Amino acid sequence: MKKQYYYLTILMSIFIFCGQILPENTFAQRRSRARSKFQPGDAIRIEIIEIMETQGQSTNIDVDDDYSIDRDGSITMPLVGEIKVIGHNTETLIELLSQKFSPYFKEPFITVTPLIRLTIMGAFNKPGSYRIDPEESLWELIEMAGGPATGCDLATLRVERSGEVAIENLLSSFERGHSLEEIGVRSGDQIVAEFKDEIGIRDIFDYTRFAITLVLLYLQIENLSNR
Repeated sequence: MKKQYYYLTILMSIFIFCGQILPENTFAQRRSRARSKFQPGDAIRIEIIEIMETQGQSTNIDVDDDYSIDRDGSITMPLVGEIKVIGHNTETLIELLSQKFSPYFKEPFITVTPLIRLTIMGAFNKPGSYRIDPEESLWELIEMAGGPATGCDLATLRVERSGEVAIENLLSSFERGHSLEEIGVRSGDQIVAEFKDEIGIRDIFDYTRFAITLVLLYLQIENLSNR
């Protein structure tokens, strides 16, 4: 009895030690992904690996795609039509898809990846709205937008939310390759960067000419007032 208690104590110590040395977010990220909820305007990347059987013959069928979630919280897929996804997380949606596709696939392997909707604004080659896996890095998102435009000031890279700056100084996260989820980016956010305030030779010439014009105008007024 004492020997069993001794072994149990050692085993519990090992579990506690592993819990201390493993990254804190290793299991938290998996649970977070399982709890992921879907919302209108986002999208879902669905992949199903299986062979459809039709009249005794095997036929490959491809339903893998990114499916947009409409305002009613549904997606529309081949073979099964409209599927309500609002209220599901990745695990329960996989179970639902398995049921929906059971007449067409035998023991399908299904993966579901939530895609959030982000808007790229400012000094980028292809600003606009994009859908991306939140586990991707800021590098991948900016690459989707064609990369920084010439003159882009990455020091101004920030996240705006509801008209206000939500996250500042994204340059360090950009350089370290942090995921959007780690940074704290949410669906509907705007990623913004400004152009550098550089003064070219033509600008200097225009400013100088404007200053000379003001001086000449001042001298003319002075001469008229002295007469």
